[in-house]
Amino acid sequence: MERAQARTQKKSILVNGVRCDYWFYPAKRANAKNLVVVHGYRGDHHGLESFAGGLEEFNVYSPDIPGFGSSQPLEVEHNLENYVDWLINFTNAVGLVRPVAIGHSFGTLLVCGAESKKPTFEAIVCINPVAGGVTKGLSRFLMQFVKGYYWLAHKMPEAFGLMMLKTPLLVDSMSAYTTKSRDKALRYWIKKQHQMHFNSFANSHVVWESYVASVSHTLQPFVGNLKCPMLLVAAEKDEVTPVSAVIKLADRLPNARMYQINNCGHLVHYEAAEETVEQIIAFVNDLKS
Repeated sequence: MERAQARTQKKSILVNGVRCDYWFYPAKRANAKNLVVVHGYRGDHHGLESFAGGLEEFNVYSPDIPGFGSSQPLEVEHNLENYVDWLINFTNAVGLVRPVAIGHSFGTLLVCGAESKKPTFEAIVCINPVAGGVTKGLSRFLMQFVKGYYWLAHKMPEAFGLMMLKTPLLVDSMSAYTTKSRDKALRYWIKKQHQMHFNSFANSHVVWESYVASVSHTLQPFVGNLKCPMLLVAAEKDEVTPVSAVIKLADRLPNARMYQINNCGHLVHYEAAEETVEQIIAFVNDLKS
């Protein structure tokens, strides 16, 4: 992440009438490909700086999606359709023509939704893709609990709702559950990352609306319109999407390859960033110029 921060340039642009902040990481060589990196639910650009730091041979554009980080919320509902429209318009607003898109978790819905609606990207990388499948056991229970908790928080007076959403118990519990590494130093670092950035959202309504969008959709409806080259990076212990669902998704896509990361869950960008970056570089370099 330090390598990314050393070369980053913060920029702002109006998209769909609201300010979007994004971070540009210029390539170390001329005539480099452009990459757009889209973070997941309740994250911001910081979460994917581990990718930006390793992708030094490419121009990386990493926005805070509306309502998260320092970007303003949308003026309409924060549903998937409006986020997809925003991403298409963001790509156009910054002057990119068919960049390579990299999405993590909820971000995979945005990039694939955009490509399905209008050919936008040269290729797509989906990290922890929302492929569908059946979530079982404790993971299923927690998803239902969180949904009810977020619903209640957005119905409360805003100050109380924010207190519910930002309580350290919620943030630390989520971090502990999704982190699969047994390395104490790494677990502590991931916990601190979540404490610093997991609460950077505009208000409780953004949290609720975007959560509904994130759990109400999968990539399955987009399959018929995804013709570009794709890399799907699955994680063995992903508690959101089982590997079996990603395998089935890859089989339905005409131009996709899949890579599985072992002993890792939904936090590939924290627990296996270097391994993932190697796969992204190999995939992008294989694209026809």
